[in-house]
Amino acid sequence: MVTRRQLLAAMAAAPFISMLDTRSSYALPANDYKALVCVFLFGGNDGFNMLVPRDNSHYDEYAAARPDIALPQADLLPLSLNTGSSLELGLHPSMAELQALVNAGKAVPIVNSGVLIEPATKAEFDSGAKTLPPFLFSHNSQQAEWQRGWAGNNTTLGWAGRMMDILAGREAAISPTFSINGYVQLLNGEQHTANLINSSGLPTLWANGNSARKSSFDQVLALQPDNTFGRAFDQVKKDSISIRDTLASALESSPEEGHFPDYRLSQQLHTVARLIKSSEQLGHQRQVYFVGMGGFDTHANQLSDHQTLLAELSQSLAAFQQSLDTAGIGGQVTTMTMSDFGRRLASNGAGTDHGWASNHWVMGGALNGRQMYGSWPSLILDGVNDFNKGRMIPTTSVEQVGATIARWMGVNSDSQLQQVFPNLANFTTKDLGFMG
Repeated sequence: MVTRRQLLAAMAAAPFISMLDTRSSYALPANDYKALVCVFLFGGNDGFNMLVPRDNSHYDEYAAARPDIALPQADLLPLSLNTGSSLELGLHPSMAELQALVNAGKAVPIVNSGVLIEPATKAEFDSGAKTLPPFLFSHNSQQAEWQRGWAGNNTTLGWAGRMMDILAGREAAISPTFSINGYVQLLNGEQHTANLINSSGLPTLWANGNSARKSSFDQVLALQPDNTFGRAFDQVKKDSISIRDTLASALESSPEEGHFPDYRLSQQLHTVARLIKSSEQLGHQRQVYFVGMGGFDTHANQLSDHQTLLAELSQSLAAFQQSLDTAGIGGQVTTMTMSDFGRRLASNGAGTDHGWASNHWVMGGALNGRQMYGSWPSLILDGVNDFNKGRMIPTTSVEQVGATIARWMGVNSDSQLQQVFPNLANFTTKDLGFMG
């Protein structure tokens, strides 16, 4: 049967109308409104060249592990972070906007995190005493594991979809989950399927392009099919058109903003900001959004390419947070990064190959800021945190990061958290504490 998701996906491939509007008639979200925005960095971001130790002893360890691609110590942007030790962290020099957010307490790093079924040491993995996640270092499988939030299981649901099954009832006519980057597993739930939207706006229906076509199309919609499939398909068409019109109206009520830079990720986040500001029209108190950018599979030309990618990420995140803060809703939206995996510490001579753990960001106005979360690993090759060939073993799991945000979103009971993240029971710390 053709589903609403499939029809919306087809619509998302159509040409888009301009949503330029100078009005400011949108109704800001109510006080209880909260949203999660997930930014996926496709290809496997090198988190250890994005967030780098600045103090001498830790920097020397880092530089020895990757002499070909280590960033100069003097170029690192200093961060005001409590790390709980002598460790001092700095940012890639292309990320000045993110540096300002971190030092203002509006972004925090989650260090050495990744896909895990259970916590384990190198010795426990080597001996087989602990279970490895399946298909490590594979792009497609690890993207799915991040979104599934249930490493080792083959469910087609995603953790944000399961979370929204708990938080959002069926009352709203439109699903409270949105992807501005195509179909994603993360948003799959039992009760909700994601709305698929292009970063440029929403498609116009070709049949509505002139009065003659519209008249013909309306006549077709008015027909009464004599079989169950035909009636169901007609209802999907009508529902999809109604949803498109409602979302278009919501977008039109929120004006475009000129401070978003001309990047694809920034355009996606611009659309998200406009939808968030119009969430009251859609009847939502909780929402989840998915955006993404590619290019992080830096096997070659890493230093140059990574600099360009991180500049886009930094500027786009800052523009998004500025939009929310200006509207007075910066504390009601939390943004997190995801990526397939990290990169190997050792270079291949021109770049880096697939790794495991990486460093990630959580951004928003509801954070317990100016602090590092997670455990910084030893960056010694073949050391205690090196699974093999410079692939860092995560010390913080996807489930722990997601559960901390899910609790902030309103998943309050341990049994509900377990429903969203079944592997969470394997971890002693279930709330990392970065949400206020």
